[in-house]
Amino acid sequence: MRVKPFRRPFSLALRLTFFISLSTILAFFAFTWFMLHSVEKHFAEQDISDLQQISTAMHRILQSPADPDQKKISKLKESITSYRNVAVLLLDPQGKTLFSSAQGAALRPAMNAADFSAHRRAQDVFLWTVEDPAAPMHAGHDMKMETYRIIASSGSATLQGEAQNYVMLIGLSINFHLHYLDALKKNLFAIAAVISLLIILIIRIAVRQGHLPLRNVSNAIKNITSENLDARLEPSRVPVELEQLVISFNHMIEKIEDVFTRQANFSADIAHEIRTPITNLVTQTEIALSQNRSPKELEDVLYSSLEEYNRMTRMVSDMLFLAQADNNQLIPDRVMFDLRAEVVKVFDFFEAWAEERNITLNVNGQPCLTEGDPQMFRRAINNLLSNALRYTPEGNAVTVSVSEQENDVELVVENPGTLIPQEHLPRLFDRFYRVDPSRQRKGEGSGIGLAIVKSIVAAHHGKVRVESDAVSTRFILSVPKK
Repeated sequence: MRVKPFRRPFSLALRLTFFISLSTILAFFAFTWFMLHSVEKHFAEQDISDLQQISTAMHRILQSPADPDQKKISKLKESITSYRNVAVLLLDPQGKTLFSSAQGAALRPAMNAADFSAHRRAQDVFLWTVEDPAAPMHAGHDMKMETYRIIASSGSATLQGEAQNYVMLIGLSINFHLHYLDALKKNLFAIAAVISLLIILIIRIAVRQGHLPLRNVSNAIKNITSENLDARLEPSRVPVELEQLVISFNHMIEKIEDVFTRQANFSADIAHEIRTPITNLVTQTEIALSQNRSPKELEDVLYSSLEEYNRMTRMVSDMLFLAQADNNQLIPDRVMFDLRAEVVKVFDFFEAWAEERNITLNVNGQPCLTEGDPQMFRRAINNLLSNALRYTPEGNAVTVSVSEQENDVELVVENPGTLIPQEHLPRLFDRFYRVDPSRQRKGEGSGIGLAIVKSIVAAHHGKVRVESDAVSTRFILSVPKK
């Protein structure tokens, strides 16, 4: 199968230049055509008016009963001398010439036209082109062709001493007009070609200048690297068409900066978290090897090392779990289960630790069915409860409430404790995030328990948030029923 080669789209500048130039040029040519049409129509109206005036005058002369034939002929000659390029042909019903001007004979072939009789009855004006040896040569014409605008009419008059009918053809040569229109067309089209080139050039420059803010934005974006992710574009300094683009870019770069910062902090944190147990293992081993130890002392060292190994194992397992979540590889089982029953199961696991610290565990709410992975939810509840027990003062209670909403099931883990500042709340679900950066973890867990909670809830298309005030801190988890 032959793969069709990819063709890169035309640039925006080229598209704008083409369409704007095409629209402008078409408008200019339309104006040129309209002007030519107007001039041609004006000439035609002028010619028709002249022919109708001449025809009326001729008929008046011929139909004058007081004038003899000679005087009528003389008046006909005098009347056409004031008009330039006029030909007159007067015929009797048999086609015999009664009167003809100098170019009158050139009109006779028009009588052979198929619709001549219809033109004569309606006294229409029509065009007729003949080859006339007497016609003057014009520039651009290689033949002596003469084009007449002709009006044909008939009447009755006293001629040669008796009343008889006649046919009169009056032709007005329009070669001068045609020559003018031909020259005007050539000049206009030559000017139109030059103006079109100028239009394309001007629009090209205008489009390039119009795209200058876009190029400036592009250059500003190009200068942003991983070392200056705090740089932002100023929306008020770009045209309104680019304002939303700049705002969107700033939002995107904020997210990238946040992810980049978290990634950098995460790398440092995980190095620190792994270094601590490794340092402990190395120190304990060096101390054990520094002098002779009894079997009991060596056994204590091994148990201590085993605790550090288990801690690193849990951390690696949690990191693999989060890596799966980041790559959308968490595929929870879909079964119906009672969320309150899972809370009770987790309580059984934490009862000993709670009694040791004199903390009461309470569960509120009725059984609530939801669809999901029970083991994942149990792990999320375990992490939330472990976190709550760790920060609850002795002698207080941790309360877990389960409630059923219209479309969701909500689980709230509440514990009394110190107020968490508002600016820290959105970051509590980040990996290895500490409200107090100077505080070191000593047996407090891997530091990614809340991040795992967020990943599990996201895999079930739910939401998790945290609220804190002077009385208590509440982690609120909500997931769809199905």
